[in-house]
Amino acid sequence: MPDWMPEAGEGWAVRMVILVVDDDDLVRRVVTDLLEDLAFSVIEAKTGCEALSLARDRAELDLVISDVNMPEMDGMELVEELKSMRPSLPVILMSGRPCRDRRHLFVAKPFTRQGLLACIARATAQLVGAEEQHALPP
Repeated sequence: MPDWMPEAGEGWAVRMVILVVDDDDLVRRVVTDLLEDLAFSVIEAKTGCEALSLARDRAELDLVISDVNMPEMDGMELVEELKSMRPSLPVILMSGRPCRDRRHLFVAKPFTRQGLLACIARATAQLVGAEEQHALPP
């Protein structure tokens, strides 16, 4: 486990709920298994529409990891919808194709466990930074 991530017993990863969105059952399962092995709580969605429904219903959702290339609603459209609903919700996009959009965090498939964890660390650091900015007195 990386130095920046507390042990599961310290509670950080155990409390974090991650929504994994991918239309490929195998990829979604592999990512879910990897995250669960690291003591994250994982929810799965096969489509962007399903992910939006879950995001509406689950206040405890901390992070979304979504494939870019999906039918009906791709990952970029999903991010826009999620951000309109929950602006502070961090989202990581993943794809086997290059992603030129630098507005969002991105991890290229295939990725390593360390690569995914580093991306999660960046996503949560941005969230903590934003919360600290809002907590500062004027």
